[in-house]
Amino acid sequence: MFKGAESNIYLTKWYDKKAISKIRIPKIYRQRMLDEDLRKKRTISESKMIALAKEFGLRTPYIYFVDPIRAEIVMEFIPGSRASKVLSSSICFDIGKFASTLHSFNIIHGDLTPSNFIVNRKITMIDMGLSFYSTRREDKATDIRLFKEILKSTHYHAYSEFFYDFLDGYKSVNSKELEKILQRMDEIETRKRYAVA
Repeated sequence: MFKGAESNIYLTKWYDKKAISKIRIPKIYRQRMLDEDLRKKRTISESKMIALAKEFGLRTPYIYFVDPIRAEIVMEFIPGSRASKVLSSSICFDIGKFASTLHSFNIIHGDLTPSNFIVNRKITMIDMGLSFYSTRREDKATDIRLFKEILKSTHYHAYSEFFYDFLDGYKSVNSKELEKILQRMDEIETRKRYAVA
């Protein structure tokens, strides 16, 4: 079992196939009915987003079964390593392509980190639990900024190279919006600096 912030992940079987069961954990600090409603909605939303991303040509797990009451998604098991463990220029380029494709359809990933991708011969996005629709550049900029901050903290030695590779991947899908999104990201970072000062 793997424990995440929002969910527990279990290795299971779906008929004769190895599968992953993702169950959203109840939060005791939330009122019970609100918590049940939130977990139900997020479970349905994530399963839809994963299926939608596949329609856009992105590699995501197949969804086998969704139980909103139990807040469970049973999905295809993807063998390989977390991208965070084997990060390289080509992987960052591919993650940039994923992000750009999602953004071109106005989907914000919400947790764009290398940990949410599995690498074998190709790269697969395995988690869209915080994804949502938005046309706002601010939200797209926040996605990119999170990836940048994660690189800074976990791969400092290659941070600049990896981030430029990510941006090159992003541009390879949709270069039109990127400059304006990066301007917005600079504004966000300036606001953060002033807020801390």
